[in-house]
Amino acid sequence: MKRIILLIILVQTTFASFAQNNHPVSWKFSSELIAPLTYQIKLHAVVKVPYHIYPQGAAGGMGMPTEFLFVQDDNVEFVGEMTEKGEEQKEGGSLAYYSKGVTFTQTLKLKSERKTTLAFTVKYMACTNQMCLPPSKKQFTLELDDHLKGNAVTEGTSNTSNSQTKSGSSFAYEDFSMADMDGKTVSSKDITSKSKYTFIDFWASWCAPCRAQGRELIPIYKNYKSKGFDVIAVSLDTDATAWEKASQADGYTWTNLSDLKGFESPMSKKYNIIAIPRNLLIDHKGNIIAMDLHGKELEAKLAELFKI
Repeated sequence: MKRIILLIILVQTTFASFAQNNHPVSWKFSSELIAPLTYQIKLHAVVKVPYHIYPQGAAGGMGMPTEFLFVQDDNVEFVGEMTEKGEEQKEGGSLAYYSKGVTFTQTLKLKSERKTTLAFTVKYMACTNQMCLPPSKKQFTLELDDHLKGNAVTEGTSNTSNSQTKSGSSFAYEDFSMADMDGKTVSSKDITSKSKYTFIDFWASWCAPCRAQGRELIPIYKNYKSKGFDVIAVSLDTDATAWEKASQADGYTWTNLSDLKGFESPMSKKYNIIAIPRNLLIDHKGNIIAMDLHGKELEAKLAELFKI
């Protein structure tokens, strides 16, 4: 038991420290006067290995798209659509995600010579092939002045909406109630008390590593269900349609629950979930047997527990 608590503390401390102090994505911005009252804005993301971020139009719901939200200003007119180019992207090609860096470019025109402050928010998500950090939301401002005849480069400070300040505390599993896709409230105790071991899996439709590991779980679930193994998936989606679509597409047949509050869910806060996928393996009494087991590691643990 001491070993499990130590593991929980270590995992929480590591994730929390990284999320607070060493976010893998940093941003730089520049504005260039390319014609009278006309600017080209470049928004450049630097991404640390082994992380990546996603394009504006990330397809298939795999990975949360990068999004720019500009505060409306009557003096600003946007010219054309925002373009993007990854550092490793070949001319004419496209990428599923950007693992080194990417530059987003937007042209805009001022309607008058009035000095204007361009205010905007960047929403994006950093993932590795194994896990995703919570969505990030950073706010920036960039001064535009038609009398400026060169480049105005701003690296700006950011206000990040997702902050996890508490870390290093242990926790014990507690049964909970949450709605399924039909809106029916399900008590986890009805499942955990009837199973020898239950796998509590925290995931989301936009989390590619979660989806991949979910598909790996399907044959394990089928193999061990008759022996007393069950699964409760807790989605950190905030979009019910995306949640349902992903579950159906990947063929999940186990109990799937969500309060559609994402990382703001009381469940997320209780277990200090600051990256997904996360999971707990518990026995029928609610004791935590192991954490963050996937694929072959989970299968080996179940073989040991069921003495196969």
